[in-house]
Amino acid sequence: MTSLSKNIQGLLGRRKMLTDRQEALLEHERRALAALRDALARFGADVTPADSRTLDDTIAHLDELFLLVIAGEFNSGKSSFINALLGDKIVAEGVTPTTDRITLLRYGAEPAERPIEEFLLERSFPADVLKRLTIVDTPGTNAIIRRHEELTREFIPRSDLVLFVTSADRPFTESERAFLAAIQEWGKKIVIVLNKADLLEAHEVETVVTFIRENARGLLGFTPEIFPVSARLAQRARAGAGDEAWQASRFEAVERYILETLDEEQRVRLKLLSPLGVASHLNDKYLAAAETRLATLQEDFSTLDNIDRQLELFQADLGEDFKFHLVEVQNVLNEFELRGMQFFDESIRLGNIFRLMRSEQLREDFEKQVVVDVPQQIEGKVHGLIDWMIDKNLRLWQSVMDYLRRERLPQHRAGLIGDIGGSFDYNRGALIESVARKAQQVVASYDREAEAQMLMDDVRGAIAATALAEAGAVGLGALLIAIFHTAALDFTGLLAAGLVAGVGLFILPAKRRQVKKEFHNKLLDLRDQLVDTMRRQFGAELDQMLTRIREAIGPYTRFIRSQRELLLNVQRELSDVDVELGRLKAEIGQ
Repeated sequence: MTSLSKNIQGLLGRRKMLTDRQEALLEHERRALAALRDALARFGADVTPADSRTLDDTIAHLDELFLLVIAGEFNSGKSSFINALLGDKIVAEGVTPTTDRITLLRYGAEPAERPIEEFLLERSFPADVLKRLTIVDTPGTNAIIRRHEELTREFIPRSDLVLFVTSADRPFTESERAFLAAIQEWGKKIVIVLNKADLLEAHEVETVVTFIRENARGLLGFTPEIFPVSARLAQRARAGAGDEAWQASRFEAVERYILETLDEEQRVRLKLLSPLGVASHLNDKYLAAAETRLATLQEDFSTLDNIDRQLELFQADLGEDFKFHLVEVQNVLNEFELRGMQFFDESIRLGNIFRLMRSEQLREDFEKQVVVDVPQQIEGKVHGLIDWMIDKNLRLWQSVMDYLRRERLPQHRAGLIGDIGGSFDYNRGALIESVARKAQQVVASYDREAEAQMLMDDVRGAIAATALAEAGAVGLGALLIAIFHTAALDFTGLLAAGLVAGVGLFILPAKRRQVKKEFHNKLLDLRDQLVDTMRRQFGAELDQMLTRIREAIGPYTRFIRSQRELLLNVQRELSDVDVELGRLKAEIGQ
């Protein structure tokens, strides 16, 4: 609560005793306003200080006297109207702005004046009307010093009734319309006083009243009561000018309204309705903000869904392309096996018996005729897959960055609802910008060759770390030769047996079948382990790529999820408050 509102609370005194029904309604109002305050507290820093102050002042004002706020442009005759109502020149009058602070006029046995703070003045005067209510004199709504008008605007929510004074020589100006449009959102009862009516002929008065009534109805949504008066003639009549001046002033009607129509019951009714108007205005404002934010978050979820779909497509595309590259690797090995089988058929026969005894020569022939460039072919196929994977990863980062900047950032920069942007708008925008900026940095600093080399090294390392490294991990070519050696038989000593015919007819065909079988099995193991290693390694690399993207958008994702949960709770609470406020309005209005 501000020091201004604390001082007001201390100055106005306690309300008169209420009926049991009125006390019950007042207690229900307290609970509804407390629920509203709790709901707004969930918005945290996003609730404007002015709104927080207004709600606190409204809650504090529940226990205070009826406040009649006199508002209007300077030189409309506000001060002269107040003086006429009180029967003495209590406030200063003039053709230039004379009120630069809020003045609380309350009953006192003797005239007195006491400044409370910079913009608050207490004045006491022995006028009967002040026994029933407190009159608040405010600065002109079109004051040159903008702070003066702000004082009036800030005080309006605390009022129970606004009596707006307009001048007959310039009735219902555009600036007056703007001011009334601004304050009607608070749901206050507004009564219009047409001052300086003595400047007009009788028929002109009715014309002006009709003009004000028709324009006010469209502006306020209801037809306010309008009282044409001459405060100047009323003051003269009270000073002894007689009944003729009093009748000409038309002041009796507005005085009767304030003193009689606004009886105790009517004042209590307005007193009870007044905070509901303030609460409804704030509740509607922040309920709309919550719903707007939820709609914005729904679009954020659509953004994340779109990014997830891109990641899924990336994963699916890579999976399909990976199958293609595996098939190519397998084709290389299949061709390698086919050449090996042909080599064994042509080499392991009786005509080559002496050559078979020279294992080194056999190994060289195998390497030249069978192995050839198989290692280079396999590495080429792996390189092709890596290059494709790197390019897809780069394009994925680029698409995430472009999508966020194109789809989400323009909405962030456009803001949300009025002044309800606050930390939500800022944090959300900052997170989106952070993700897009990180993606941009990845794209800008992406070294395709370095990334490909790192991935290739990882794949080679993974292969070398498996059981395929039986030949001492000296390379795929050496591994293929090792497979030949482990599969080929030692033909030494075949001739020494002197069984050439037996060798040619029985031993060599059997050995050839055995070699081919072992070669096929070894190659099958190689194929399975190589494919399995590549699959696991590229799967890990794919997971790492996707994890980097998801980690980058993680703060954004967590923010919108937590905000949605928070806002759904706030929306539910504000909706409950709205229902309760409507019920109270209906009950008080009965």
